[in-house]
Amino acid sequence: MILEKLQLTVVKQLDNAVFEAQNQQGMVFYWIDHPKVKALIAQQGAHLISYRPNNGQELLWLSENSEFSPSKAIRGGVPVCWPRFANAGTSPFPKHGIARTAIWQLNTLSTSANECSLSLGLTHPSTPNIELECRFTLSQQAKIELITHNHSKQPFSYTGALHSYFITDVKKLHIRSLGPQYFDAVTAQLQQLDEDFQLSPETDRIYLQAEDTSIMSYANQQVEIHHQGHDSVVVWNPGSALAAQMPDLSSADDFICIETAITQQAQSVAAGESHRLCQTIKA
Repeated sequence: MILEKLQLTVVKQLDNAVFEAQNQQGMVFYWIDHPKVKALIAQQGAHLISYRPNNGQELLWLSENSEFSPSKAIRGGVPVCWPRFANAGTSPFPKHGIARTAIWQLNTLSTSANECSLSLGLTHPSTPNIELECRFTLSQQAKIELITHNHSKQPFSYTGALHSYFITDVKKLHIRSLGPQYFDAVTAQLQQLDEDFQLSPETDRIYLQAEDTSIMSYANQQVEIHHQGHDSVVVWNPGSALAAQMPDLSSADDFICIETAITQQAQSVAAGESHRLCQTIKA
């Protein structure tokens, strides 16, 4: 069980299906124990760490070497990259932005017979008058909505991603509906997809005309990843050589990242408006 694996202690019950837990470093987590779903969300980063619909198995990969310490990015699950994806553009923000290591606040939660919903919010001094909201609707599918609210009098632009890590076997992996063309960030070349998907020794691809649903399969498992509010789908796996240089990553053989992303052009959010980046995971 994920609580024991991460050595979490339940400290209080928030409603009939949601519990607050902490680790030895004082980090706060929200454990969802619902008849339809089991899930774990870290307050740091509004980070969905574990998702298991109760008619199936765990879908999200988590590194055995990931650090669970304050201000350290968690390797696995669904990190929130905002307001910068990777090192895109000339943004003053660090790689993948500030949201994934920031402390969010639990705003609302509700539980019904069929689902559990939580909303976490973030206001950060480096982005004044911008409110970030992450909504989770968890049941037989997981819906993650990252909503950027612009309360300022000026447009606000951002790139970002829901950087999901999925359990797989890279030797048996197949991904469909990625689109006909991708930018290979490793070789810095534009590639045409003219054959079945295959991983490279290091895979870092931005699919520029991806369909709204990506379908990942391996062995007898199939997962649908639905995308909304995006302009790209990113597929990433570092391969064995790069993984060996990453201290929080034990192996690259059992996961694939399929990311709902904004990478090609910064999303402009007009004054007083909002933008929603959404990913829905369904097995």
